[in-house]
Amino acid sequence: MNAARQYRLAFRAHAAALSLLICLSWPATGAEWPQYRGGNHDGISTDRLNKQWTGTVTNPVWRVPLTNCLGSLTVSGGRVFTQTRRFTNALDQELCVALNATNGAVLWMTPVDRAGYPEAGVGYDDGPRTTPVVSGDSVFVLSSSNRLFRLNLTNGAVIWERNLVSLYGGVVIPWQNAASPVVENGLVFVNANSPTQTLMALRVSDGGPAWRSQNDGMTHATPTLATIHGARQIIFATQSGLVSLNPTNGNLLWRASYPFNYGTSIGVSPVVYQDMVFVSGAHSYGMGSTCVRVNLSNTTWSATRLWATNNPASHWMTPVVHDGFLYGQFGIQSFDSANGQLTCIEMRTGTVKWRTAGFGRGATVLVDDHLVSLTERGDLVLVKPNTNAYTELARFRAIPNYHDFTNKCWNQPAVCDGRLFIRSTAFVASFDLSIPALKMDGLTFGGPGTFDLFIRTMNGAPVASNRLTNIEVRATADIGLAFTQWNRLTNSLVLTGGVARMQNISTGNETQRFFMVSEPK
Repeated sequence: MNAARQYRLAFRAHAAALSLLICLSWPATGAEWPQYRGGNHDGISTDRLNKQWTGTVTNPVWRVPLTNCLGSLTVSGGRVFTQTRRFTNALDQELCVALNATNGAVLWMTPVDRAGYPEAGVGYDDGPRTTPVVSGDSVFVLSSSNRLFRLNLTNGAVIWERNLVSLYGGVVIPWQNAASPVVENGLVFVNANSPTQTLMALRVSDGGPAWRSQNDGMTHATPTLATIHGARQIIFATQSGLVSLNPTNGNLLWRASYPFNYGTSIGVSPVVYQDMVFVSGAHSYGMGSTCVRVNLSNTTWSATRLWATNNPASHWMTPVVHDGFLYGQFGIQSFDSANGQLTCIEMRTGTVKWRTAGFGRGATVLVDDHLVSLTERGDLVLVKPNTNAYTELARFRAIPNYHDFTNKCWNQPAVCDGRLFIRSTAFVASFDLSIPALKMDGLTFGGPGTFDLFIRTMNGAPVASNRLTNIEVRATADIGLAFTQWNRLTNSLVLTGGVARMQNISTGNETQRFFMVSEPK
């Protein structure tokens, strides 16, 4: 029901009187954001989005201080999950945090690791860099030093913990772990960076190994689950290249080497569209961007490089893809900073269609077929995914008081039910950019044989004028018909005092008629 909001109203006609029978509704609920880059691992939300960014919608529903984290947010079950670094019980610790999605209040904090970072590379203000995952009644979090936890979603209690270093001989890489765990079908996927069989799936039930595979070094990139040529696969951006495995048993499907030598860090997750997979590494580390086409011939998998370039390149900002075009923050040399460029790239050819500076190393998601970009300085920017030119629709400052050390946005936004959840290294905030659902709310008689219907929002907010052209009212005397077979009324809609009114509807000859208001996407 993400594509439309629909409400029905029925009446019977008795002479000149109408009596209301029923009012049924099917509210459109948005998808949750249970993992890094959302439930589909692609940074895309189908939630409907209010695109009129003026007035009170630019005020945060809440904004609370929560410092020292470069990880992002997940949202599920009315809770927001992230990490922080702080002194607790005289210890410098990383903690997994649950916030109330309604008001930002802390529900629980659970220590998951020390925060000393002897492997170097982490700034004093950075803190943990991974994002918790929600699956069922549990939260999974992988710490900076490769300790994997399963926590109780309600109270944060530790259900089990597995130290990938001590159990499998894993090595913590410089700049610490920044790859989030990925969960699907009772398995948790990680790169343990062990001496052999580095890529692993652990059982959700007890944390034990379900399978181990390959010998590929860990990077800072979160793996991606995707379906290519009808086959589900888990794709890792490793130190040696892209590696795709069967997620049920760890069998190798395909691999693709980079057109550059790995250096220091790859933080961009693999981006999948149809049969193509994109990945990027920072230009400042001698790397660039590349895209491969994945092939399947009978049962044999292979990957063919489509293109490669050292400009543009992305430090760690994973782009989204829309209709075969990549959109995201990219940087090169002087632009690899708070001036990083929002860029549009044709995924199949690598052709840069446009780029505009000033976005920095934030992140971009796709919501309701529009780009929502969080800049490094804390602006939320609404952009039309126009391949011909940068087309900005709206902008407002969401995180105030930018500071390049203590308050910067290097984090992915999360989206749930039309609400945006964002964070910096100093704050977490929520903005309500949802579109209020509609309902039919009564009728009145007009002239002889006619009546008017009234349409309001479910939450009492005024119906926005720009919605009128999208609202459809349909009627039928046979409720058993499919909605597409109901007759669409062509009477005009008039907006008065925030209420839409459809006028001069004929009572007709039926003894009973049903009405439905819908708002196709």
